[in-house]
Amino acid sequence: MDCQDYITELVERKKGQHLQREERGAIQHLKNAGYTNRAIARAIGCSPTTVGNELKRGTPPRKSSKGRKPGYSARRGEAAYRANRKRSRKPHRICHCTRFIRWIMEQVKEHKWSLDACVGYARLHGLFSAEEMVCTHTLYNEVWAGSLDLSVIELPEAMKRKQHKGSKPREHKKSFGTDISQRPEIAALRIEEGHWEGDTVVGKRGGKEAVVLPCWRRKRRTILPSGFPARMQTPF
Repeated sequence: MDCQDYITELVERKKGQHLQREERGAIQHLKNAGYTNRAIARAIGCSPTTVGNELKRGTPPRKSSKGRKPGYSARRGEAAYRANRKRSRKPHRICHCTRFIRWIMEQVKEHKWSLDACVGYARLHGLFSAEEMVCTHTLYNEVWAGSLDLSVIELPEAMKRKQHKGSKPREHKKSFGTDISQRPEIAALRIEEGHWEGDTVVGKRGGKEAVVLPCWRRKRRTILPSGFPARMQTPF
């Protein structure tokens, strides 16, 4: 029986994406077949410089001038890539603040202080230097990551600071439409008919209630005998 779960079409490679294990295997196969770096780059969809760097990374050094020249190994390139990725990560700041972290955990567990209170008290009284301390946001991130010997139940303010991955980012006000200040000047002067104006009234519950959309047609300005302008509007 044929399996219907296999994908035979190659996924389009994103610009700047790191090489995967399958792509390293393709580089090894094409290089053994005699392809140039540019031909290999066109085949897998990357830059020739990326192919050249990968060949240098996965080719063992030649120990002597005798014998066969060593070739590229996809397994060696993958191992070198994994080792480089481990060294590329920025070390945790709390690794250099052990005394400060130990003092914070003592205050939270014994005196029921919040992390904000601990950081503020330490800065106010100069208990630690700036290099030995971290901010409150870093402390809460480390608690959620499980790097500190503190549970979320011990921190009453932790639930308020939790950022959910499904939350939508705040949209800019300009993306909702054109500002009223950018309307044509002839509409602002009200010297001709045919222009419409509208506004929205949103409920107090953040849009969960009914929204009112009043619209009216702007008419020409008329002058009262007293000299004050009167604005005549016709509801929609």
